[in-house]
Amino acid sequence: MKISKRLAMIDKMVASTHHHIWDCCCDHGHLGMTLLERQAAQHIHFVDIVPSITKNLAQRLNQRFCAEQDQWQIHTLDALDIPIDQYSVEQRHLIIIAGLGGEQSLQLVQGLIEKYPNNDLQFLLCPLRHHYTLRLGLAKLSLSLVAEQLLKEQKWYYEIIHLTNYVNAVGCERIAKNPIIATGSLLWSEPNALHQEYLMQIMQHYQRVLRSLDASSEQHRLTQTMLTQYGQVLEGIN
Repeated sequence: MKISKRLAMIDKMVASTHHHIWDCCCDHGHLGMTLLERQAAQHIHFVDIVPSITKNLAQRLNQRFCAEQDQWQIHTLDALDIPIDQYSVEQRHLIIIAGLGGEQSLQLVQGLIEKYPNNDLQFLLCPLRHHYTLRLGLAKLSLSLVAEQLLKEQKWYYEIIHLTNYVNAVGCERIAKNPIIATGSLLWSEPNALHQEYLMQIMQHYQRVLRSLDASSEQHRLTQTMLTQYGQVLEGIN
């Protein structure tokens, strides 16, 4: 199956070490089917809240993967309601949330960690916007950063963030091994022309935003902080 460059990168970042993969807001199911084809996990879950989407997806899966019916499941529900509690706490779950804004992505991650604090959860996020504020929120959850990737498809840039809630076997407490930095950290580990181009676009965007804000407002202060920090990243990779 031919999939987009963005979905191909997410697929590449999925290691075959999970019992369950949850493709949330799965839309046409292209990513989940790619993962199913290569048997990336024992169980692939397709999740979408729109009944017409899951109905059409069920027809396609029954046609293409009839012999593998015990390896996939479709859920018509909100991603926050995925039934992780149906499985033993020892099983590992990867939750993929792509195509949403940063605020909504953060709400889902926060909600799932609150519901399942003792489960082994990993997250692959590919938000459409608000990456800085998303990471600020994620940093408060004591998650550990596994990997970050940047790619450009057509005229759009995408950041992909891989996170885990490492569990201490003794105290059953999440511990942070790689802290999450608001501007990204592993994202810039191998700087190239794409990184420079992307950072320049970010800074130009926030410079325009800054000019439209009241200089005494909290949003002005935050935007100025973001500009300063992204500028430091750009200087560091030049």
